[in-house]
Amino acid sequence: MADQDKANELHNAEICSRYQIAGASDNLMDIVSLARKVAPTSAPVLITGESGTGKELVSSLIHGESNRSEEPYIYVNCAALAESLLESELFGHEKGAFTGAHDRRIGRFERADGGTLLLDEISETTPKLQAELLRVLEQQKFERVGGVETVSVNVRIISTSNRNLSQEVTRGRFRKDLYYRLGGIHLFLPPLRERYDDIQDIVWHFVNLYAPETNRRITALDKKMIGTFRQYDWPGNVRQLRNVVRGALILGQGETLSLDGAPSLGADLESDGQSESSTLQLREIERRTILEALRRTQRNQAKAAVLLGISDRTLREKLRRYKSAEELQTAGEA
Repeated sequence: MADQDKANELHNAEICSRYQIAGASDNLMDIVSLARKVAPTSAPVLITGESGTGKELVSSLIHGESNRSEEPYIYVNCAALAESLLESELFGHEKGAFTGAHDRRIGRFERADGGTLLLDEISETTPKLQAELLRVLEQQKFERVGGVETVSVNVRIISTSNRNLSQEVTRGRFRKDLYYRLGGIHLFLPPLRERYDDIQDIVWHFVNLYAPETNRRITALDKKMIGTFRQYDWPGNVRQLRNVVRGALILGQGETLSLDGAPSLGADLESDGQSESSTLQLREIERRTILEALRRTQRNQAKAAVLLGISDRTLREKLRRYKSAEELQTAGEA
């Protein structure tokens, strides 16, 4: 069993490298394992998480490890286009369908036939388009805008959202039936503030990616910089960290990557979003909540995690981050 676990870890690491996914925390490896498991199927997958957490990378992994990997992988950003334009982009249109439609246009669904279609930020679609999407997902058939010919396709759908779609359904902003159709398999990407163990790996990943363009050879990471990174909440997640690392590479010098040559970056990390006092208050609230959950469950971490609405691995990571597991356990006994 141990040999199998080791082999699985090595395979996950290989998969992460192949799809530019940096990190090795339990949270991340759980996602990678689930993505690998669902990849060979044709089931639709919903990937949620805050902006910048890497949803598109996981989508690429699912397609790349699927039986459709040799077929088209088509992307559309649902938040970037108005309803009428998005409808045309998805389903195509016939010549003369509307002003400016001088030729027939093949839509993304047709182009993805046999492969995978990524609907990025699906939560930004209108109710009308959601109804059309539901019909296409159920029947795998549609008509181009302005046309009468029925087009049949075989497309695997992966959708993403930075919103909580369950809450969007409750608020009447997203169709319940479409949510159930898209979310049969739901992967949630945790924010970077719940993956502090991955920060150093992610920094090295971006160093290796961007150091050549700055003509710098990096052999070490400044400990003070990494400490600052571990204290910051990263509202922009991995995407924000990438930009900070790239800036430090461009503005700094020498073989050790630090923020010394880019004091504005360090100042931004200290002042961006929240004051130090408010950050400490939020962490204290979180700590007390965890303490109370442990007290109520007689220090049973699995039950406490359920009570808190997080995974037991996330709870363990929070305990390590506070570096006060003994204090929490002692208080839980009181």
